[in-house]
Amino acid sequence: MSAVKAGDAFAVYGLLRKGASGFAQFGLEAAFRPLGPCRIPGVIHDLGGYPGLVAGEGAVIGELFEVADPSVIARLDAFEDYYPQAPDRSRYLRQRIRLVSPDADAWVYVWNRPVTGFARVESGDWLEWVASKT
Repeated sequence: MSAVKAGDAFAVYGLLRKGASGFAQFGLEAAFRPLGPCRIPGVIHDLGGYPGLVAGEGAVIGELFEVADPSVIARLDAFEDYYPQAPDRSRYLRQRIRLVSPDADAWVYVWNRPVTGFARVESGDWLEWVASKT
């Protein structure tokens, strides 16, 4: 797996979106430069307070950023239980994916476990899903 570099695109869809808990926790306001909304191919499931993106027919609502400070990536990998040297132990994998829109490649955390029994977020919008449950 290649390293994330300054200037790379990074798409987020759950707790790392602006306004969600992880965005502030990891100081992404300083580490990521906002590029605008994006749509990520696949579907998300509610895994019990956080989402998991898996391959499927659909598009997930996300936010696209340019990495300004790649030193934050190691902390994000740890948060997402992504172990580059042990993908079989990882709950998420960090992969480069071609977005639905805009037409670009971006790093995305993809769920690396079965989603059987977990609710599918039909709208593809994690923040909307969470708001509807409160």
